[in-house]
Amino acid sequence: MKKKVFVLSLLLPLFFLNSCIINMKKEATVKVKVTKFFMAQSGVTVCMFNDREGPGTRFFKPFFADKKVITEDNGIAYFELSSTDLDFTDSQTTVYFGVFAGSDHDAVVLGTGAVTIKDGETKTVHIKL
Repeated sequence: MKKKVFVLSLLLPLFFLNSCIINMKKEATVKVKVTKFFMAQSGVTVCMFNDREGPGTRFFKPFFADKKVITEDNGIAYFELSSTDLDFTDSQTTVYFGVFAGSDHDAVVLGTGAVTIKDGETKTVHIKL
């Protein structure tokens, strides 16, 4: 019985510290507004790519997207990014966004956008179709 209490007393602080470390991770938020002829476009899938998969690479296709979010009625797709989603090697990173037509591999780019963001920031990108 004493062994169980001793082991539990050692493990409990580890769980507490782990939850504190998880809560310390900040998030970055990117709002992507999609418009066509100045009108907000709802129901559009916006794909997010990291800095190694941006426009001009063969990986800039929906199949390789890191995240996909559908725009709401106001034409905005909200990307909530944790520090594990982003590569903050120089305290900031660039993420790319694209709207496509067609299948995952043979998609045609309708519009793109990019933003350089730091941990804890909120930024907006506008993609015009």
